[in-house]
Amino acid sequence: MRGPVTLRPRERRLGLIAVVLIGCWAFLSWLVQPLWERARGLRLQVEIQTRKLDGISGLLARAPSVEREYQAVAVYLQAEDDERAQGNFLNELEALSRSANVRLNLKPRPVREDEHARRFEVELDIEGPQQQLLTFLDALLRLPKLTTIERLRIAAVPARAEVLRATLVLQTLTLRQASP
Repeated sequence: MRGPVTLRPRERRLGLIAVVLIGCWAFLSWLVQPLWERARGLRLQVEIQTRKLDGISGLLARAPSVEREYQAVAVYLQAEDDERAQGNFLNELEALSRSANVRLNLKPRPVREDEHARRFEVELDIEGPQQQLLTFLDALLRLPKLTTIERLRIAAVPARAEVLRATLVLQTLTLRQASP
């Protein structure tokens, strides 16, 4: 049996250098590099959070102007009951026709629904002098509702030269009420 292995000084020096190099590699890869990656990740996270905070601060600084803008359009965004909204809209159209002194014929169409809103269409036949007809159309476009005119046709009435007839399909949008 052989005794313990004895190393010459040069071999011991090379072994010690190898142990030191392996120790440095292990120290760097198992301790320093993960800490370095963690510090870089935290720096990135702090930068992202700082940007978010700057964005929120900007929004808070603009809050009064955003509130004013919201109040200006809030009347358009009110949710109403479906039948009540239709009735109110038809009543408004009749009131507009009386104030403009034009003859109005309403033909409501079925309600179309999607995920967040209901679209109510009504076909209007309007008859009256040009100035009164244009007054009615102007008042119609100024209604505080989300409306679109799908089709508009204006023609002269053959029997009476001073009277115009307008046929239009008007669509109004009503937001759905949130379910409790």
